[in-house]
Amino acid sequence: MHYLFVFVCVMLFHVVNSDAQQLASPADGKSLVYFVRSTGTGALVNFKYFDGEAYLGKFSGLNYFVYECDPGNHLFWVTSENREFVEAELLPDKVYIIEVRPTMGAVKAAVKLFPIGPEDLKGTARMNKIIAKKAPLALADKDFSGEEESLSFFIENGMKKYTSDKEKGKPIAQLPGSFFHN
Repeated sequence: MHYLFVFVCVMLFHVVNSDAQQLASPADGKSLVYFVRSTGTGALVNFKYFDGEAYLGKFSGLNYFVYECDPGNHLFWVTSENREFVEAELLPDKVYIIEVRPTMGAVKAAVKLFPIGPEDLKGTARMNKIIAKKAPLALADKDFSGEEESLSFFIENGMKKYTSDKEKGKPIAQLPGSFFHN
């Protein structure tokens, strides 16, 4: 029985590590964050992605994109029917994964964010399976300047919501520097 347990652990470790090799590496001194939409629930609903007051883009369906940024503190947030926030402390030359999980909303799909730590073998394997199946969306290649201008009021309200949630002591997901996957 003990040998079976060890065998299963070794195989799981091998699967997770072999999938992890498919993650890209950031440019020198930069950080990479994978935003992985993990289920087809609410597949037609676009979620909008932000880094603080910077609009990163939007997409729908089971997919992902990779965001390269400077290391340090970031406030990532995603919106649909609701707004969900992650406070991140990114290290240089490291890769991070945030699961973007659609949930049932009152009118359309809502969103929840889950930073995936390296010790979360099941979550890491699930995200890597999605990443291995297709290339990332190229949101960085799209020109969102027109949308960003029309979203200025929306962004301002999102930042006010974050401040309000912090003041009320609402829990905000954390992505510590130690959650890297490379």
